[in-house]
Amino acid sequence: MDSLDYSQQVRDRFDRPANAGRLLGPVISGVAGEEDLGTRIEFDFRLRSGVVEESAFRVYGCPHAIAAASWVAETARGRRLDDTSWMDPLKLAGMLDVPEHKLGVLLVVQDALEAAAGKCDESEDR
Repeated sequence: MDSLDYSQQVRDRFDRPANAGRLLGPVISGVAGEEDLGTRIEFDFRLRSGVVEESAFRVYGCPHAIAAASWVAETARGRRLDDTSWMDPLKLAGMLDVPEHKLGVLLVVQDALEAAAGKCDESEDR
């Protein structure tokens, strides 16, 4: 696959990224990566009883980063933030048809999700 040949799912999520933006009010956020290195991912999650009620993301990066962050934000809804075992970067790579040389981008997405999960406090709704 040529680096400019994106799967249909990546193109769709790049063209219409679900949950892009920022959540206002009390949220749990997770950030990973650096713009200077080419990829930075930020997630916001609003919880109710530890379960993701709303989610949003912001990305500085390639279409694969945008598609992966969009998928994570969408898939997180209805799940407990303190259990991120559902986010498997290799399975996500297969689903989005991410080339091997771009797998590091998915690890940044996972790191941002894990950063938010590490701030999760079940006793508070945010």
